[in-house]
Amino acid sequence: MKKYHRLLNRQLKKSTVDAATLKEIAPLLEQINRAYINFDKDLDQAESVLELSSQELYLANKQLLSKFDAISTRLTKVAENINDVIFEIDLKGNWKYLNPAWEKLSGYSVAECIGKPFYEKKYTFDGTPIIKLVKIDNDDFDSKSSIIKVKSASNVAKWVDVSVKKILNKNGVLEGYIGTIVDISDFKSIEIALLEAKEKATLANRAKDDFLSTMSHEIRTPLNAVIGITYALLHENPNLTQLENLEALKFSSEHLLALVNDVLDFNKISSGSLDIEFAEFSITRMLNGIQGIFNTVAKDKDIKFSIKKENGMADILVGDSVRISQILTNLVSNALKFTDKGKVTLDIEVVHETQETCQLEISVIDTGIGIPLDKQEKIFDSFAQATSDTTRKYGGTGLGLAICRQLLELMDGNLIVKSTEGVGSTFSFLLNLKKGKPIDKNDPKNKLALLDTTQQHNFSKSKILVVEDNKVNVMIIKKFLKSWGVQFDIAENGEIAVKKSANTKYSLILMDLQMPIMNGFQACKKIKNNSDSLNKEVQIYAISASTGADIRREIKDHKMDGLIPKPFNPDELHQKLIKLLSTSSN
Repeated sequence: MKKYHRLLNRQLKKSTVDAATLKEIAPLLEQINRAYINFDKDLDQAESVLELSSQELYLANKQLLSKFDAISTRLTKVAENINDVIFEIDLKGNWKYLNPAWEKLSGYSVAECIGKPFYEKKYTFDGTPIIKLVKIDNDDFDSKSSIIKVKSASNVAKWVDVSVKKILNKNGVLEGYIGTIVDISDFKSIEIALLEAKEKATLANRAKDDFLSTMSHEIRTPLNAVIGITYALLHENPNLTQLENLEALKFSSEHLLALVNDVLDFNKISSGSLDIEFAEFSITRMLNGIQGIFNTVAKDKDIKFSIKKENGMADILVGDSVRISQILTNLVSNALKFTDKGKVTLDIEVVHETQETCQLEISVIDTGIGIPLDKQEKIFDSFAQATSDTTRKYGGTGLGLAICRQLLELMDGNLIVKSTEGVGSTFSFLLNLKKGKPIDKNDPKNKLALLDTTQQHNFSKSKILVVEDNKVNVMIIKKFLKSWGVQFDIAENGEIAVKKSANTKYSLILMDLQMPIMNGFQACKKIKNNSDSLNKEVQIYAISASTGADIRREIKDHKMDGLIPKPFNPDELHQKLIKLLSTSSN
């Protein structure tokens, strides 16, 4: 029998096929034999490939294990060198992992804590476990954080930021917690220091405001007497020598008042307590007042002072007339002060106008000493003058221009200067104002009527209650009210005022605020709240040497109708009474 593949020979030996049949099927057997041989070859090749793959898989697995070990080592090094604590807690509340930062923070070793409950050590000052403070027993969270004060093993106080996050498996089942503890003691110390510094600054500012308010009241009260008596004496036909002395006294007292007002205004602006008010006013009336104030000053210096106003511009505007007048008065006063010859001009032009608004360009132009170019910005700094001898030669606080610029900034304007040394200066600014309702000059009810105010009201039909405890102030106001033909009663304190107002109907009540027995606020409240009061609806105006923002708020809170600050200019008080009594009699 021919030799075939071992498997085929084994099968033929087991068969009962004779030689003739084998010879006959020899071609078939040859094919089967080749199939066996080819199968062996394929099997050998498959085994070789399989062995090679197994070797490659082993090497790949070895490389992965090596990389895993390297990454694990790096992560361990990172965790060990991080300054913040990294931790893991199991569901039983035992520490599973703590990096070395834990030892520095807590003072306890990692070894003595791992496997033990996180609440075993009392890390916090109140004994509450550090993690419990983040309330991990509440299931409705993914992560929690809290800033708490803790103590170390050596009882050192520290502030830490603790964050905790749930560990969930792929099925969403809770397996434990991981988190961080960050030492923020340095940041907290800075925060506490800043808060303490802020509190100290607040107390210092409050003390400064209280001091300024007290000093304002203490200065204004006697100054009211000085100004009032000066005006009274000037109206009593003094002789020429007395007139000269009284004019000097009047100028000095008004100058002192201007200095006090500058300091107080600067403080209000710096503290952000100065509010810009909006009300209708007559710009013609304002300019007439400025003309009247400075005509004499200009005449005494032999300087021409003029006001130019564009024809046809609206007269009734809406804005803070007091602050606008303060700016103009300050600029004109400065121009006259620094001009020895020539002229000073206040020029007002309309730059842009609509039916509701108008934009004014206001300039104060002088032919004075001028300002060096390198000093033209310095003059707007607080307490600054153009040169070191300016204060000695001309006087002043160096606050006027700083206040003007800051007031204009509150009104969305900006004060600019153009000046040539030895030639003169121009201070100018743009002012956007709304137009007010045009007035009927013949309407006696109009508060802004521009008729001669001395003919608008007969004071004999009015009666005023003056509530004032200062005897000098009482003496002064009596003089003026008598000279104006005003009927009046005097009450030395709030209690007497309440009694008098219960029996007599008044046209107006002027109420001092700081008085013994009952102050002005209390008296106003009793008069206004008494349903049987004859003066429940009467206007009550505060007269006070204290004019701070807190006083004005309290005046408003007690439903007082306004404030007449002391010291008052008698002429301005006269005009104010005309306006108030005209209103109350109509």
